[in-house]
Amino acid sequence: MTHSPLVWLGLGGVPPEDNAVAHDWQARLHWLMVAIALMSVPAYLLATADLNPVWHEVSSVLDFVIVVAFAAELMWMMHVSSHPWRYFFENWLNVVIIAGAAAAAFGAATEWIAVVRSMRAAVALLVVVRAAAEFRFLFTRKGAPMLLGIAFLTMLALGALFYWLDPAIKTFWDGLWLAFITGATVGYGDVVPTTGGTRLLAVLTVLIGVALMTLFTANVVTFFIGGEETRNRESLQHDIVALRAQVEKLLDAEELRITLELHREMRALRQELAELRGELRTEQVARRADAADDR
Repeated sequence: MTHSPLVWLGLGGVPPEDNAVAHDWQARLHWLMVAIALMSVPAYLLATADLNPVWHEVSSVLDFVIVVAFAAELMWMMHVSSHPWRYFFENWLNVVIIAGAAAAAFGAATEWIAVVRSMRAAVALLVVVRAAAEFRFLFTRKGAPMLLGIAFLTMLALGALFYWLDPAIKTFWDGLWLAFITGATVGYGDVVPTTGGTRLLAVLTVLIGVALMTLFTANVVTFFIGGEETRNRESLQHDIVALRAQVEKLLDAEELRITLELHREMRALRQELAELRGELRTEQVARRADAADDR
């Protein structure tokens, strides 16, 4: 039995030795569940922001959708898995998501509800981190433009959220500046979040910024290592081609030598056969002459 490090985070997924049906369903539901987990972030922001009560009802609906979707996904995966309880305990993060979303959806209006909602938002971010591992293209040399585009759009979206949720931020550019300095973990202090929702958003921005910077650093390293690796691969291919050419020459030379030897042996055999035929004819002639003398 092998254990992935993600098991400790409750993100173990289907065990490697599980049946093919479970792995197939995990692949089918993966991106859908990531999208649903992301709904916990706007649900929290809508619930804590000073907005029209209609938006609070929308937040409750989102929480309810998260509860139903994750509960259904957990039960279904336990049903198709050959190791249902192992799947349950190695994916305990799903239970945390369900519990946190259920607490908000059914109006658990206690002093702990902020903690529950914060936990749910953090859980959603962890699921996104796991999903980011699927974007292996970002770690290649060709993935740099896409990575920069993702970072740019992410900062724009976070800046807009800061501007929308925090009344102390007067312009979109201030919100964008706050998103950038928070994501870069600089924190000049000239613009700061003042509400509970934007403070949580600042925490998420730091985590997202660190993740993006880590990806960008890995991409830069890949750029240099990838170039050296490409040159080594081209050199290796050149050596292989040259080696094949030498082997072909050796094989051709050996084949030519064997062919010449066969020709020489065949000529020698033909000569021996001709000599044997001549001796046989001479012997036959001598026998006929002896038989004629006897008569």
